[in-house]
Amino acid sequence: MNRPLTIAAMTLRTFVLLLLTVPLAAQQTRPERTNYEETSRYQDVMDFIGSLKIDDASMKLTWLGYSFQGRRLPMIVYGDVPDARPETISRSGKVVVYIQANIHAGEVEGKEAMLELLRELRGGNHAAWKRRLVLLIVPIYNADGNELVSLHNRPWQHGPMGGMGQRANGQGLDLNRDHIKLEAPETVSFVRMLNEYDPHITLDLHTTNGSFHGYHITYSFALNPMVDEGLDAYTRNEFFPKVTAAMAAKKWRIHRYGDYLERTPAGPAGYYFWAHEPRFNSNYVGFRNRLAILCESYSYLPFRQRIASMKALVVSILDVAGANASAVKSTVAAAERNAMSVRPGDSLSVRAAIVESQPAQEILLAPVIEERNPYSGEVMYRMNEDSLRTIVTKEYYASAPLKRAAAPLQYALPDSLTELAALLQRHGIRIDTLRSPVTVAADRFIITQNRQAEREFQKHRMRTLEGRFVTDTMMLPAGTLLVPMQQPLSRLAFTILEPESEDGAVAWNVLDDRLGNGTEYPIHKIKLYLKGR
Repeated sequence: MNRPLTIAAMTLRTFVLLLLTVPLAAQQTRPERTNYEETSRYQDVMDFIGSLKIDDASMKLTWLGYSFQGRRLPMIVYGDVPDARPETISRSGKVVVYIQANIHAGEVEGKEAMLELLRELRGGNHAAWKRRLVLLIVPIYNADGNELVSLHNRPWQHGPMGGMGQRANGQGLDLNRDHIKLEAPETVSFVRMLNEYDPHITLDLHTTNGSFHGYHITYSFALNPMVDEGLDAYTRNEFFPKVTAAMAAKKWRIHRYGDYLERTPAGPAGYYFWAHEPRFNSNYVGFRNRLAILCESYSYLPFRQRIASMKALVVSILDVAGANASAVKSTVAAAERNAMSVRPGDSLSVRAAIVESQPAQEILLAPVIEERNPYSGEVMYRMNEDSLRTIVTKEYYASAPLKRAAAPLQYALPDSLTELAALLQRHGIRIDTLRSPVTVAADRFIITQNRQAEREFQKHRMRTLEGRFVTDTMMLPAGTLLVPMQQPLSRLAFTILEPESEDGAVAWNVLDDRLGNGTEYPIHKIKLYLKGR
């Protein structure tokens, strides 16, 4: 019979080797331990973070908030700051970068890449970042969806073969459609973090599920006519060309995120981006006058390669952010000044569309090879690196207004709109209260059409109003809630409060009980104070 080997029976050499291997094994991610067949569960993430023994001056563990099902969401702060308090980080004068992974819990590469990056930071790598950056890293944002692993989630994706989580969170919501309505506790925690830490740059890490192309990884930024022009120009023309060059030097092929469509119901062949509404994370952050970056690893690369490409992109972005910290801060500051300078009568977009940006853009395409997941039998795809080809096609990567409205001096809300007021406050939008009655010249919105979608979307039936504004003299009673446009989040306030906004309070049914079959919108747009102020 074989006896178990006790420590007393071990040779000194065997014992020493065992001691040396324990810390290494403890600091491996689940993909590394399983030959990249599995992805980390929530407890794996927490155990990995615990194994890093985060207790020194450059790395601190704090918490973003809680998931719908009550899982605590870890946020690791990295930088040369004495503590993790928002006010301490603000006083540091450094560029603050928030990095979020796993918002869609079937898109797991960002989670694993950020665990690897945390290990590198704990080991002393990338130390130059500490001089100019503070990082806030949330490796597992959709913790509930992460635990609902199935071999049949995203089956066409090339691994992990042992399955992955689901897209929705624990309450069945897509967290990347929740940034206006704020119905998920994860999104509420994210927006609270934005209000407290006010990061200059936000990274949201995903995996594609779109068309076949020839890039290892793709990216996007905020796309909406409401996004500050200087912010858009800096991101497009200065920041990302440097990131692209850095990735090319590492032999990674990178391009803007999109779908190549050979034909569409409404337009010609082209390379299309499709999401301009602020319900999406990257656009929402742009509405808040900050650099927003969407990172998309490519579904049809093997799992291990996707993790590596995501980590390489994040590292390249942080290298560029550190080397250009002054330009990032000045761009953000200018965007915020512009947001506070919105004037009554300024024409702003309430509905938009993605439009052609280049009539002839070279893009890389590659066919895929069909393979079988050995455990589920499902077909999955792998990029055929030997069959890359270049085509020239139209690119749709700009946005343009479809409908505009005039900005007011202030919005006037009856104090009975408590749910809407609470939503605005969660976003960080300033609300004042009228202390005594005033007489104003204001625009009223007369509703001529009130339509509700037949199909449910994110547990809502989206509502659309059409109508016209008429200017009247009116008396506003004491207690009226006032939302001024001279504030940093003016563009976001405008989008939420405009009656014809495609992604505002009306669209998300916040005001349904106040509309009914009525003909007038309950919120007025103050143009001028006439008496009493």
